[in-house]
Amino acid sequence: MASKRSPIGSSATQPPNRARRPTQVRRLRAVRHGSARFSTRSPITSPGQQEACPHCGDLPAEKFAPATRTRQHERPRPMRSPSPSHALERRSALRWSVLDGVFYSLMMGASETYFGALAVELGHQALALSLLATVPILAGALSQLLAPRMVRLFGGEKRYVICGAVVQALSHVGLFAVASAGYTGLGALLAIKTLYWSSNAAIAPAWNAWMVRLVPPKLRASYFARRNFLTHVGLLFSFVIAGALLEVGRDRLHSALPVFAGLYAVAAVARLISAACIGRQSAFRHSRIPIGPRRPLRWVVRHARWRVAAFMAALLFGTQLAMPFFTPYMLEELGLDLFGYALLSSLAIVAKGAAFPLWRRARKGIRPLPTLALCGFVIAVVPLLWWRAESVALLVVAQFLGGIAWAGYDLTSVELLFGDAPEEGGVEFFALANSLSGLTQLVGAVLAGWALQAGATYDHVFVGSAVGRALALFALLPLLQVRDQLRRVRVGVSFIGARVAAGGVISPVMRIIPRRKRVASMDSAPRAGAE
Repeated sequence: MASKRSPIGSSATQPPNRARRPTQVRRLRAVRHGSARFSTRSPITSPGQQEACPHCGDLPAEKFAPATRTRQHERPRPMRSPSPSHALERRSALRWSVLDGVFYSLMMGASETYFGALAVELGHQALALSLLATVPILAGALSQLLAPRMVRLFGGEKRYVICGAVVQALSHVGLFAVASAGYTGLGALLAIKTLYWSSNAAIAPAWNAWMVRLVPPKLRASYFARRNFLTHVGLLFSFVIAGALLEVGRDRLHSALPVFAGLYAVAAVARLISAACIGRQSAFRHSRIPIGPRRPLRWVVRHARWRVAAFMAALLFGTQLAMPFFTPYMLEELGLDLFGYALLSSLAIVAKGAAFPLWRRARKGIRPLPTLALCGFVIAVVPLLWWRAESVALLVVAQFLGGIAWAGYDLTSVELLFGDAPEEGGVEFFALANSLSGLTQLVGAVLAGWALQAGATYDHVFVGSAVGRALALFALLPLLQVRDQLRRVRVGVSFIGARVAAGGVISPVMRIIPRRKRVASMDSAPRAGAE
């Protein structure tokens, strides 16, 4: 009778017809149990302390020297820590990202913030202004749904982001042509602005994923705070200088259109420099953050929670009843010149930028839902200040309150939205939520434009906007009692745009942290907080 095989795979006495060389034995046993967890080498500890392979009795390979490995049951291993060269690569990419943000903000201050003023200069009326303010937003939200496919098509986030930045820069060629020729048709201006907005919004998910890899979680808050400060400085500088140049051009040339054309040329160059800065950044694929599986939209709709998204869509519906008409109200009804318009509009940007760190501190003691409700209430009050404004001083107060309230709204809504998103399909959920908000904004702006054409006044629009914003709070009230926080999010925000009376437009850059497997109430759930 042949002796039993050794449990540790040693060269025990075997029948002549089964004699094999040691290498052949190891390969055979690797094929039998198909795993790198078992080895034929001698163990360091006692065999009785380890789980043996059911096929050949070999022990786990963690305590042995390396052996033949296969893929069937191989456990995923954590990626190695970045080398010093990777750290230098990261620091260089972060510096180039700051320069990218600065030149992007210079472009935005010279072009995007004066789209409404250009439309007024060309003679467009209420309905046209409402379409110009909302159709690009809706198109941009829908374009985000194509981001995963476009990233795969371009072979990575970096190439896709650079392509979007170049397209946005080239869209200024169309704006330059419209301003130079004084073309008053709505279709051309609407198409160019839609291209401008969609090319930037479409790359937002890819840029988000890229920055998550690039910026470590511990540095995310401080890095984006510094980056946002510099972008705000660049925006305010270009915004105020552009307003002064437009006013000087109107006085000397009796028309601001040539100055608009010059500003769009400068903005195109600034965006091309921004794209070059993006190209100098590393794709940085050394991150340990896994890439989650993609989920179909129907699955995301079923598994996500939509109460906060519905509140945001309703609030933005009420907001767009008045938002497109702040610019013509200041330029036509109040009689402000373009430089005064620039100064008054910049107050909301300054207030919003200064309020971000204050809201971060306040969020340590206040939960996100009460914060969102408070900000929504203040946002609903702001149009009433515009309605009762008999002097510029009250508008200054309205701009400051609006900037502060929108800062808190942006931070808390981002946190709650990513808490509502399913763990798989966060990009799709955010794109759907943005599409819903874009659709309601389009409906609100078109409705207000029709009302103004039918004989309504700006006072009616402002009061209706306040009522619409206040009614949106009823979608949020049932959540204030008990809310199960599915996940915490570590949020960094990047400044991507600006709107009159709302301050800066931000884009979230976050890392989602799954909660522990337990049912948590509102009091025991981990609190969503921004880094």
